[in-house]
Amino acid sequence: MRLRYLLISLLLLGGCSETPNEPVDNLPPETYLSLQPDGELRTTTSRQHIHWWGDDPDGFVAGYFISFDSNTWSFTTKNDSVFALSLSGSDTTYAFFVRAVDDQGNGAYDADGPYGAEPFTDENGNGVWDAGEAYIDLGAVDPTPADLRYPIENSPPVVEFTQGSDVPDTTFTVATFSWYGTDLDGDETIQNYMYALNDTLDPASWKALPRSTTFITLFEDDGLVEGDNIFYLKAVDIAGAQSRIIRMPDTSRSWYVRKPRTELLIVDDYGPADASAGFYRSLTDTLFGGRFRGADVFDIKTGASSTARGKYLPPYINPTFIETLKLFRYVIWYGDNTPTLDVAQLALPDYQASGGHILFTAAFPESAIDPRGGITDFAPIDSLSPQSIRFVPAGTRALPDAESPGYPELVRDNEGVPVAFVRNLFRKINARNFYRFEESARWEGEPVVAVRSGDSRFMLFGIPLHRFDAEGSVGELIYLIFRNEFGLQ
Repeated sequence: MRLRYLLISLLLLGGCSETPNEPVDNLPPETYLSLQPDGELRTTTSRQHIHWWGDDPDGFVAGYFISFDSNTWSFTTKNDSVFALSLSGSDTTYAFFVRAVDDQGNGAYDADGPYGAEPFTDENGNGVWDAGEAYIDLGAVDPTPADLRYPIENSPPVVEFTQGSDVPDTTFTVATFSWYGTDLDGDETIQNYMYALNDTLDPASWKALPRSTTFITLFEDDGLVEGDNIFYLKAVDIAGAQSRIIRMPDTSRSWYVRKPRTELLIVDDYGPADASAGFYRSLTDTLFGGRFRGADVFDIKTGASSTARGKYLPPYINPTFIETLKLFRYVIWYGDNTPTLDVAQLALPDYQASGGHILFTAAFPESAIDPRGGITDFAPIDSLSPQSIRFVPAGTRALPDAESPGYPELVRDNEGVPVAFVRNLFRKINARNFYRFEESARWEGEPVVAVRSGDSRFMLFGIPLHRFDAEGSVGELIYLIFRNEFGLQ
């Protein structure tokens, strides 16, 4: 029995001793594309995340050729990618093709195949083939690419004003607006922005701005009118779709625009409730025969706190507040013991450079002594004394410096409100001392309390002038400053 099994086994082995020597052809891979998660292809936005994969029955998939026209192909080893499909109209349909390719190449570089030259390993990442960079040897390609049509529906853009950029309730003939635009089809599909002032019905009232412009300052020449105004804005994409129209102010309200009344602006930087506002208004009303009667007042103090600026200040000091100052030839800026120095530091250098004339009067607290700049950035002084005069008694006299003869004496009034934080001012080398305190047991020597710039266009008083009018001489002082220093006749 054992011999019989042995014979049968030998016969079987002998019958299998011959093997076929014909090679088996390489089978191409199959390629697949995924639909939406629920299996239904719907009209959607132009940003598409497309997934694909391949299966090779006798090897491995080395990569994929992808195309949007089935003529021009590019190679990738990825299984997915996000595509921003350009819009040429309100709605567009795109076809996507993908072919899997296996790794059973022939070792040759295919320069002119139907899918272009074989890809290479871009070792230095410069996007072009360099000597020594190996080609990726690809094999069989799926002869029947997977493909899908993607119906793209254009999404209209969205535009919103920048948070915190609200225009104040009242402005002069300068207003700034800031916004940002977005689009589900890609922000780059926004073609331009359109704005209008007060009228949205007349097509000619809409003005176009390039997509790169998201910040604009408007003036009277741009259509700001005295009275109530509304700013309208919309975005338009490359297919012509428009966003909803937004407006500033963003309710049924409007904001009030006022044209300058004279060449003089009074900046009210004063918090205490006293007669200071009426004092400066009454003096300027009669100055030069009423030339500045009804001068405009810009209140920058109301609503201010240690963490917030005054509520009437615009969100953007540069350019809005600076351009507002430039509407006027002269500025009288009067402050209390805590003047808004950060705003002055930003605005006054540009205003001076434009040819403006400034009379600045305030006391200066410890925060004014800033080694990084502060008041010395815009005023004709290099520094202030670290110690201040904490109390200036009634009857104290401020006398014109020997460098500034012909000006009246100023005398501290007898009002109950104290005058404090007065410092000795140290002028810049090209400036001149203007006023000094008389000698007193309360301070050392004759501290300088007023300085004028070398070009006589900036007059700095480190005392509140309205508290030094006991003899009615401040009116004469301001008249002489405008005539002698500012050159007004």
